[in-house]
Amino acid sequence: MANSSQTEPSSHDPLGRSSSEISLEVALAILICVTSILDNLIVVYVVNNDSRLKKVTNMFIHNLALTDISMATLQMPFWIISLHKGAWVFSGKWCELSAAIMSTFGLASFLNMGLIAFNRYIRVVKPTLYNKLFPGKRMTRLYCVMVWIASTLLATPPLYGRGKMAYHPSFAFCTVTYNIQYVSYAIAVTGLFMVTTTAMFYFYYKIYKTLRESTQNLNAHNTEDGVTPSQRRRTDIKLLKTSFTVVCTFLMTWGPSCTVVIVETAGCFIPRRIFMTVACLMFTSSLANPIIYGIMNPQFRAAFKRALSFGRHGNDQVTPSRTGNETKS
Repeated sequence: MANSSQTEPSSHDPLGRSSSEISLEVALAILICVTSILDNLIVVYVVNNDSRLKKVTNMFIHNLALTDISMATLQMPFWIISLHKGAWVFSGKWCELSAAIMSTFGLASFLNMGLIAFNRYIRVVKPTLYNKLFPGKRMTRLYCVMVWIASTLLATPPLYGRGKMAYHPSFAFCTVTYNIQYVSYAIAVTGLFMVTTTAMFYFYYKIYKTLRESTQNLNAHNTEDGVTPSQRRRTDIKLLKTSFTVVCTFLMTWGPSCTVVIVETAGCFIPRRIFMTVACLMFTSSLANPIIYGIMNPQFRAAFKRALSFGRHGNDQVTPSRTGNETKS
């Protein structure tokens, strides 16, 4: 009897969940939030304090980490509270602002990934243009600012009557609601998503082709004189693997939410548990990015070890042969 009572819906929960279901959902959401904050803070710390990571690409990764920290600190707490209460307990105006904030952070994270892909594409495929497009830290910071400006401009039109934002009980957060009245805005956002995603796949495919051809040439040359492949080439291959993982992870975390929204807009019924799963996947992207760009990247992995060991590994210098061509990469 005791076990059966735990599975009965709570009389105080608007969504009809049992107390154990509420506790499980809230605990999972808190875990995602706290983990996102901690691992992204480590990324920000090592980029700011480790001279080995003072590179253009890592500045974009730093900007991505700031985006994920912002999502975890300014958006996820309201998601957690809504999961606990089963409803939106704040004002309608704050609901609209919360939805705009989430859209801004989501778009900023997405555009940052696109910018990283473009940076790697120019570095590997069009190296002669690299110093023109990414001449130094000042231009890199300008690109990062442009990402935030573009994301804000794209996320806020519903606040000015170009769309509608409301609380979604099944998602447990405020978001943009799509209907035929605001089809132009929906088309614009969907178009940006499709174009950017296609561009990322194109960039990474071209990187793959370039690295494969280059590796084949190196291997052919090695059979003649025994010269081993350069450290630069091996680093580029590792970056390619990391980048491919980024695209796959993005599709796995954000793709389901886009699919669910489209299916629901078409009038199909979707169980709430699917919405909960999709929401968790979407927010999980904030904690996955540091794992992808950090743990899979040898330089970040070493920096993490130094940071987490509180200096016990020292501050060994990088050999000159590995720094000359990578300082601005």
